[in-house]
Amino acid sequence: MQKIKITKQEFASTFGGAGYHNNDATMYHVISKEHFNEYVCKCYRETSPGFMRTFAGFNDWTKEAMDEFADYYEKMQKWTDTPMYLTPGMAKAHFSDEDIKKYCEDVADKLDYLYNVKNVKHIRYYCYSNEMSCAIWGALLNDLPLFKKYHENLYAAFQKRNLPVGLLATDASSYAYWNTLDYAIVNMSKITEDFCLHIYESKHDIYDLDFYNFFEEKCKEVVNKATNCCGKRLILGEIGVQKNAGQTTANKGVVVDTSRYFLDEKEQAYCGLMLTEMAFSAINAGVFALAYWSFIDHPDPYSCAYSSSDDEYAVKWGEAEKFFSTTADTKYNKWGFLKWDDENFDYTARYHYWCIGLLTKFFKRNSKVLDIECEDSNLRACGVFNRNKTVTVGIVNRNKTATKISLDTVLFNKDVRVYEYDANNPPFNKFADLQTYSSIIANENLKYTLKPESVTYFTTDYLTKNKTVYAKDVVCENGVVSWSGVEDKNHCYYRVYTSNDKDFIPSIENQIASTVATSISGKIVKKYVKVISVDKSGNA
Repeated sequence: MQKIKITKQEFASTFGGAGYHNNDATMYHVISKEHFNEYVCKCYRETSPGFMRTFAGFNDWTKEAMDEFADYYEKMQKWTDTPMYLTPGMAKAHFSDEDIKKYCEDVADKLDYLYNVKNVKHIRYYCYSNEMSCAIWGALLNDLPLFKKYHENLYAAFQKRNLPVGLLATDASSYAYWNTLDYAIVNMSKITEDFCLHIYESKHDIYDLDFYNFFEEKCKEVVNKATNCCGKRLILGEIGVQKNAGQTTANKGVVVDTSRYFLDEKEQAYCGLMLTEMAFSAINAGVFALAYWSFIDHPDPYSCAYSSSDDEYAVKWGEAEKFFSTTADTKYNKWGFLKWDDENFDYTARYHYWCIGLLTKFFKRNSKVLDIECEDSNLRACGVFNRNKTVTVGIVNRNKTATKISLDTVLFNKDVRVYEYDANNPPFNKFADLQTYSSIIANENLKYTLKPESVTYFTTDYLTKNKTVYAKDVVCENGVVSWSGVEDKNHCYYRVYTSNDKDFIPSIENQIASTVATSISGKIVKKYVKVISVDKSGNA
């Protein structure tokens, strides 16, 4: 029996939340209504991220595009109360002071319109360029003073408009370029609210048991640098795992950008363990917030260009071009937890979603990080104490055998729900609904047997529901099933079931949809339909 001691620190670090890079934010106009309601929005609300990042804040945004972004925000980040971190992706550089100032003024004007006119109040951070890119990926790694100049002008433009949006730096990716943080600390700390880095782990395999401690030490190093710089925080703006750096394939005019682990179902499931270890080690090291790349795939095909054919920029930065350059005509980006396959109408989740979705849901924004002690080095634990006094503890079990544990703590003030992710038998359903809790254990007898190679969450972050809440006024007409919305402040989404038996019991076998909408279409509907409200605690 492994004893795991869990205590609340007197001066605990704050965790600002986990979430995703949301590619869908600027592809909202090409997402079908059903795809959005039944997968994109439904899964986002169900996992309720505490943090999100997206490509946005363009200097040449049209009013129509900004209004569309605001409409997306109303359904997503405003609903979940999620702070947003914006970056325009790969910006085009300007080398004159006048052009740089105009560019930054234009960005500030666009953000001012969104924040003050369209009431998009969750814009929390802005960074000039994704991973220090300007026309070519990573170009600004060779011109940090230019990167600084953009931030200085952005800072002045934001201040002039009283925009409460903090700047992030440096957004650099890979361990080799984390040293850009040193430059930002020395030269940009007065205009930078917090610091940000990215990492795609490729040096350690998903089965590597040494990775957890390695990554925690890497995170501690940069967190301490940020903290010692006027108490600033460190954010991981993108994290992911891949077998090797670079693209899966880049030939015959085609680039496929994805994690190679996704191509094998067993490895796809094991990604959940390593991604959770990345999060746990980062949180335990004091990282303030983190975002996974990415929430959903790009559609087929959709540009994910990383280079420019403009020789002016290649000459300007010289060696930067070698970091990544392609002139492929067809580009696929398949990094999502959720698939986007219009040809086969497949929008469901990859296996590791059912692992990371739980972490995103239960490791709440602005929680306090708990202190956890365990002698078994193959058990990697992390926990948070939420503002509502609830507690969540997650444990990655890297042992290849079941492991008995006891949780030594007084922090659980009610019975504990247990949620499991088994990498050898990952949960799956075609509606991408999160798995329900597997058991409830009494808070005075906190013993449990962890499955081998699994992630288990113990939480009091839930409300109980005494009865099933059915939607009323269900009508099927011209192939459309509609119903009246339920009046429940804890409502999250609906599950729809159908049968020829009037007294049927709703189950996964007779479920035909999950959706945030009050109607569905294009489904096979039998004689009877039942619509059930699922609340924010997952109660159905």
